[in-house]
Amino acid sequence: MREQRRKDAVWKFLTYSFILVMTVAMMVPLYWMIVAATLPQEEFIQFPPRLYPGTHFFENFAVLHAETEFVVSIWNSVFIAVVYTVLSVLLCSMAGFAFAKYEFRFKEPIFYLILATLVLPIQLLVIPLFLMMSQIGWMDTFRAIILPWLANPIGIFLMRQNMRSIPDALLESARMDGATEFQIFYRIALPAMRSSLAALAIILFLFQWDLFLYPLVILESSANYTIPVALSGLEESRRINYDQIMVASSLAIIPLAILFLVLQKQFVSGILAGSLKE
Repeated sequence: MREQRRKDAVWKFLTYSFILVMTVAMMVPLYWMIVAATLPQEEFIQFPPRLYPGTHFFENFAVLHAETEFVVSIWNSVFIAVVYTVLSVLLCSMAGFAFAKYEFRFKEPIFYLILATLVLPIQLLVIPLFLMMSQIGWMDTFRAIILPWLANPIGIFLMRQNMRSIPDALLESARMDGATEFQIFYRIALPAMRSSLAALAIILFLFQWDLFLYPLVILESSANYTIPVALSGLEESRRINYDQIMVASSLAIIPLAILFLVLQKQFVSGILAGSLKE
């Protein structure tokens, strides 16, 4: 027994040590990016590198905004990501509820066909979507960025798996009490899926926030640029201003960090709920 406890203690120590090392390895680039955002260009490229923050963050941001109107890009990204997340969560939850609780013809083939779209790379979809948006006159608009991705396969799968955990008897009793199908979905299914909805919201927000290639093709005017597209413009200039890139990158991760910190418990429980249900 004592030998087993010693082995368990050794394994626990090695496990936590590995986690600590990996955490430090992942946090060091993030810390360096934030420090670099506060340095002038000449101090950024010096060797050995400066490892403590400077005082030029606001100066770097002022130059960045003067050259790219980056505040507008931040607003565009926030608006697009929030609207997309709300609409996509609603659509995916409705689709997941339908696949989990209703019987209709070709239900399983349709569901697996939706999942099969996950293997399609975004590069394969850009050209047909570009042609479609140009034909209907949606080029350089936010709706062209939002609408094509609303039916997210991962979101439909996650909600379908979680919706299956709702007892059918509960839904039947609601129908017997005179509830409509929409009332059942809105008042019974959605409140029971709060953790899963939070997890799905984080996944969808991250997807839209980081989307780059498709907005780069669709958006034409700088007034409609999102953060990834605006960042690509900084790297394409004749002289790469790393201080501005670091400021923009630091600002880009703030909404993601806030979203995850606020919803981290719901995210973990929502993901686990989807993995434990049959």
